Amino acid sequence: MSMLERALLALFALLVAALSVAALAVIAGWTVPLDLFELSLLRPDYRLIAGLVAAVLFLLALRFFLASMRPAAAREEQAVIKSADLGTASIALPALENLVTRAARQVKGVREVRPILRVLPEGLAVKLNITVSPDRNLPELTAALQEKVHEYIVATAGLEVLEVQVRVNGIYQEGLRRVE
Repeated sequence: MSMLERALLALFALLVAALSVAALAVIAGWTVPLDLFELSLLRPDYRLIAGLVAAVLFLLALRFFLASMRPAAAREEQAVIKSADLGTASIALPALENLVTRAARQVKGVREVRPILRVLPEGLAVKLNITVSPDRNLPELTAALQEKVHEYIVATAGLEVLEVQVRVNGIYQEGLRRVE
């Protein structure tokens, strides 16, 4: 929220609060706010001021109503690659997912990869959900996969990889071939 929006919201809150206090005072039996309202309707110069206050309240209410209906912009998570005197260089999460997928596909026996990444202050945590070929030794394949993803991300993106967790979700089954 920008500074202008915060100032407008504060103004709107103060005006609504003042009108609420006046309404509560009238309900409690204090007639001065009613007398002032009646006076503002009788004299043309006060009527103009009352109309301006009502217009400002309406426009502010409309502004905040429309802002609340607008979908929030998705904040894209990213990891800092390098921070230097001239600024920082970062990489977006989808780009990191592509790098992880590319590294995982280089391991023989991996058929499908669905990476889940978490960017932490200490580094990158990688979870891989994979489908593998049926003729592979799973402990060897997962160890090779962890090593390959770790090395590839460190070498390519320069990020510290804290962990690479692998979950084998399925064994790839080729369709049965019919003999005719």
